[in-house]
Amino acid sequence: MKKYLLGISVILLISSCDIHIIEEAPYDPRDNFTGHFEAEEYSETLDVYTYFNLRILKDSDPRSRIVYLRNFYGENMEIYAEVYGDRITIPRQVNGYYIIEGFGSLDYDELVMTYTVEDTFPGNRFVDYLHTVSYRR
Repeated sequence: MKKYLLGISVILLISSCDIHIIEEAPYDPRDNFTGHFEAEEYSETLDVYTYFNLRILKDSDPRSRIVYLRNFYGENMEIYAEVYGDRITIPRQVNGYYIIEGFGSLDYDELVMTYTVEDTFPGNRFVDYLHTVSYRR
């Protein structure tokens, strides 16, 4: 009988405990790329440095790899890129008269990118080869 009462006491004691399950949000590598940046862009084609602000936002779908780069090329255009760990890929895409593609990576708080911008405007046709280092603000 004492064993029976002891068993019931243990069951009551355990059932009175609160169990809290804490779910951590899954790690999203896009978070490392988002924010405001100051971009220093070097054009190999024109041998010119350009400075502009760049903003990176992630797509609202949590399963997506997509981020959006606003004011890309200092031309107030928005392009998209895909994030893979600490690397970023700019797939070939058309934005107005520009064809853009490239890649980049994070180096601590600096985003380093290499890309091409092909200007297809009639009479202006050329390819700009660029290297950009963007510093987080």
